[in-house]
Amino acid sequence: MYIEGGGTKKKFLQKGEVLFHDGDPGDAAFIVDSGLIGIYKLVDGEEVELAVLTPGELFGEMAIVDGSKRMAHALAKEESVVIMIPSAALDARLAKTDPFIKALMKILVNNLRSVHQAYMRRARSLTDYMNAIQFHIQGFRLYLTRLDEDEMTQDGLKKLAQIDTLLEELRRSFKDHPDKRLNVLRETDVARTKNEKTE
Repeated sequence: MYIEGGGTKKKFLQKGEVLFHDGDPGDAAFIVDSGLIGIYKLVDGEEVELAVLTPGELFGEMAIVDGSKRMAHALAKEESVVIMIPSAALDARLAKTDPFIKALMKILVNNLRSVHQAYMRRARSLTDYMNAIQFHIQGFRLYLTRLDEDEMTQDGLKKLAQIDTLLEELRRSFKDHPDKRLNVLRETDVARTKNEKTE
């Protein structure tokens, strides 16, 4: 396959072979020709699988649009073949494109990166879900404590205390429940809200 600005080429990967690492230069995009490619991100010391790509799927394209470094790492989940599309190919095409379109593409990529960062903070495990509930309860409590004291505020704080008790009971109930999913929400997020309450 030939693309103006640089020819594509196929890369053969053994099972477990890494295609690129988080932080590597984004010098090419890829299309899965055969096999399966896993996309992974290290979050707070835990490796989280973001996606599994199958034949025909494109990945790594954001890095060649804005020239940024890789945001995750990719490896072959089985023997695989990918088609590499060098950044020079996109650069050659973009050189002939309206500057407005080029700017718009970069804005869209930046927006996608923001969505990706928000997605990484999404609850995944049972512990994450309970931590997220606790985080929001504490945020609501902080809000109520900053209001003028009245009967409604005091009633709200009492109900939140009841939810705290129920949440702790729920944690104890699921203490020995096996959950193979990785935690991505940090305990420090919950602790931060607690600290804000005492300041």
